[in-house]
Amino acid sequence: MPAPNAGARYRRLMSLVVFAAGFTFLLFEVSWNRLLALALGATVTAATIVLAGFMAGFGYGALFWGRRAVGRQNMHHLLALLLLGLGATGLLDLVIFHYILPGWGAGQDGGAAPPPVLLYMVTGFLLFLPAFHMGGIFPLASRLATDAESRRASTLGGLYAAETLGSAAGGLLAGFVLLGTLGQLGTVYVGVGLSVGMGLWIMADSRFRPLATAPEGGSVPEAQGGAAGRSRRQVAAQDQRPRLLRAATLGALFCGFALLTLQVFWLRIFKVYLTNTSYSFALVASLAVLGLFTGSTLFRRRAGREAPRPEDLVKVMWGMIITAGLGLLLLVRLPQALMFPLQAALTDPAVRVLGLPVLASLLVVFPPAIFSGYALPLACSLFTTSRQGMSGDVGFILMINTIGSVVGPVLAAFVLIPTVGAVLGIVVVMAWLALGAWLIGRGRQGTGAQVAALAVLCVALALVVARPQIRTLPPSFIRFDRQVLFYEEEVEGTIAVAQDRDSRSQAKYTFVNNSAVIGSSYDAVKVVKMVGHFPFFLGADIEDALVIGFGIGVTTSAIAEHPEVQRIDCVELVPGLQKAASHYRERNRNVLDDPRLTIHSGDGRNFLLRSDRRYDLISCDPTHPILGSGNLYTRDYFELCRAHLNPGGMVSQYLPLHKLRQQDLLGIMATFAEVFPYCSVWLGHYHAVLIGGATPPDTDFAHWAERVQALPEDNDFLLDPYHLAATFMLDGPGLRALGTGSGINTDNLSYTEFFHPDCLLPGNTAANLEFLDENRTLVTEFFRDISDAELMKRYIRGNALLNRSLELGLSGDREGSRRALLQAAQVNPENKEYPFLLRLNF
Repeated sequence: MPAPNAGARYRRLMSLVVFAAGFTFLLFEVSWNRLLALALGATVTAATIVLAGFMAGFGYGALFWGRRAVGRQNMHHLLALLLLGLGATGLLDLVIFHYILPGWGAGQDGGAAPPPVLLYMVTGFLLFLPAFHMGGIFPLASRLATDAESRRASTLGGLYAAETLGSAAGGLLAGFVLLGTLGQLGTVYVGVGLSVGMGLWIMADSRFRPLATAPEGGSVPEAQGGAAGRSRRQVAAQDQRPRLLRAATLGALFCGFALLTLQVFWLRIFKVYLTNTSYSFALVASLAVLGLFTGSTLFRRRAGREAPRPEDLVKVMWGMIITAGLGLLLLVRLPQALMFPLQAALTDPAVRVLGLPVLASLLVVFPPAIFSGYALPLACSLFTTSRQGMSGDVGFILMINTIGSVVGPVLAAFVLIPTVGAVLGIVVVMAWLALGAWLIGRGRQGTGAQVAALAVLCVALALVVARPQIRTLPPSFIRFDRQVLFYEEEVEGTIAVAQDRDSRSQAKYTFVNNSAVIGSSYDAVKVVKMVGHFPFFLGADIEDALVIGFGIGVTTSAIAEHPEVQRIDCVELVPGLQKAASHYRERNRNVLDDPRLTIHSGDGRNFLLRSDRRYDLISCDPTHPILGSGNLYTRDYFELCRAHLNPGGMVSQYLPLHKLRQQDLLGIMATFAEVFPYCSVWLGHYHAVLIGGATPPDTDFAHWAERVQALPEDNDFLLDPYHLAATFMLDGPGLRALGTGSGINTDNLSYTEFFHPDCLLPGNTAANLEFLDENRTLVTEFFRDISDAELMKRYIRGNALLNRSLELGLSGDREGSRRALLQAAQVNPENKEYPFLLRLNF
């Protein structure tokens, strides 16, 4: 017999094992999700299919290895082999995903690109392999750690708590530390090393050998009836067995479906309200996992005092229904209830990016996750029959739970969000849980509980049929009481178009989730038209153009104004923006009706990766790099663009000045300059534009002026060659002389995705404006043969004063801003923009 405390020590060792396995699993999942977004596209479709393959491997692995371990000797050797297999297949996947899959998926080396369905199947199979090994770890560890029948439930609760805590730690460390410091490859190496190291330790250390235990059932005190009492209890237990199996199976299925499905809806709504960064949603996901940890810890403590019952599963489901419902009431008014009252605190970047998601998740996500964390070990405890068969029973319940976890998110993303929306989707999940509670409690619960379950089902059905318009709008729409012109929830995002009610400008705003696509303000329209027009002005001979990101079509319409263009391919991640574009006909000139235009749905970078077509112009106006499009500002992306350019072709790219530190702005420009030897930076008020190519542009000023003046008059874009030339800031040599700032931005180590919180400081835009203005290259060093050098000097001086006016306005000095703009109009009276801006803004 083991020493009295040997069992406790062994359970602690098994807890350490499952903690490490959970840590590695989430670290892999976070890393591969990001890595595969580059090969498959950063779409909800790709991410959901990848998750399905991942979870399918986990569920089948739990069933397969759990049953295989029943009656097996030296189970700790099998456990070690599973950890070694997890590390080995994780390393294999890294090699294939990083070095092989992108080229094969793109059809490089002369081969045709495989169809997306084949690419998804291969990727799903590769993800299946490590998940298959991971799925067996918990069932085996639960059997090894249980040294007595009386401790089955508490052991399961403790191990599940350790696994979920490890998962939370792995996800947080990967998202907040490792990916930003070690990079994509280094992060996966950490997981591989931990898994392999743990497996070797189990093989070598004698402390992991299974403990000798008492015979099944143990001894029964005489006071309980001895053999006769044991017989009566066994008969009673046998009579209860079908009910326990049914309750455990239904509980695992319904709760597994519910939590991950709710997460899809929560994340969609949070994306509309919160700052959309990798950090924000790593916190939301981690709070859900920490809720699972809390629930399993509560189960472990209670299981040590009383035996689990099927009725407990019913209570758990009602707990999820009630907390999900209360969370929904908060969600639909989150800006008014939480964000606006905390507005003063949210000026701090760390609070906005980190604090607000944590607080919102604690109120909305954490409570239902606690009940879900209680449910899984409870279902496992109800289903297990004996210690000997424990691994197989636990494996079966994990598989059933995983089936729900796969079906739920797929149904949420592709059916419920497009048809009923995220808010009513949560109502559907509440009805699903009510159905589960009714099925488990049928014939056993009181009439009141059954009636309540049916009532929830009826109310949910009525709401889904009626479909009341419950819109989740960006906080700015609510704060400024903007009139909503268009609203649609679709698979890839929630689209909203609004217009100011009471202002002279009547500006319009279009958002996908909480990221602005474009506004109709003068500066927003000006810069996107610069992105479209400037390659033509610089002499590029453009017949075939690719636009990554249609938005509402302003950049595309600028390209379409040039008659030499024969074909425009445009890729848009969120197809519904084509409908929103109808509200900007005066801006995009009905470009959707242009027969030269073909719009493709999907991820623009992935489209380029899988295409063998070359273009004369590749234009990109993405969302801000820290808000989800960081992979469109890396060296790898710029190299992909260069590889798809025809000789003499150009790339034009929007470059924000806000939400970037000076060193990050420098780093992005240096990254662009490393790929494109002939590059330039242009300033459009609060924004910048990057232009680059492999061959020198035409910088003859007479040719520039001729091309500018050939376009028809545009009320939104001043076609003055001197005015537009004065927006020039830097050429390649001038840019390279400034240094690399934060360094070269890469897919492997991206500081635009894993950014410093100081990026959100409100003074960054003004500081970056001032920096560019102070370091600008002389226009005369870029353009040749300027016909009127004195006139150009006046335009340059006026532009510098305009920039100063913008800086003062951003700092809150409205009068100083007005005076600087008046001075610009005096210094450069030929520039018609300054009187217009004075009328518009003052």
